[in-house]
Amino acid sequence: MRSWLLLAALLPGAAVASTQEVSLGTTAVVLTNGGSYNFPAPRLSLEATWSREAGSWRLGAGVRWAPAGRGSFPVELYARALLSTRLGPWRPAVGPELGLSGLPVIRLPTNGLPGDLPERQAAQLGPAYVALHAVPLRFAFGRFTASTLELQWGTSLNRPGSTLRLQLGLLHLGMTL
Repeated sequence: MRSWLLLAALLPGAAVASTQEVSLGTTAVVLTNGGSYNFPAPRLSLEATWSREAGSWRLGAGVRWAPAGRGSFPVELYARALLSTRLGPWRPAVGPELGLSGLPVIRLPTNGLPGDLPERQAAQLGPAYVALHAVPLRFAFGRFTASTLELQWGTSLNRPGSTLRLQLGLLHLGMTL
């Protein structure tokens, strides 16, 4: 009987030690290689994220979908490891993100010019990327979280520096499970 009481006393503490969270949000993504055949405007996307808190780390994964992303598969899949802290309701975090992106960087010309240069540039860019993700304005209110102005800066993995990835998290709302 005592072992059951001890187990019942320890379970709530174990659940608090590894908090899981799901969140939905919107982001604006800009991908460029500095060429004239880039998409000039940011691409708005919807994002769904799952994360688990393990001590000071928030380990998570998610999917990002750009409805007007142009491309055969305008989806991104990613994994993150964010170092976070708690200061009252403020929960800032920063860390690396690794992902696969189906968003194209290069657009083919539609003005009658030959497409050999953009096709060659596009062939050199791979789908895998690495980025630094910062969440300076994240707050927790009971079981709910809200963040805005998340910043991300990164590049493709197959040719680091050949592509610049900038992302601004507009608004994310989450809930702990």
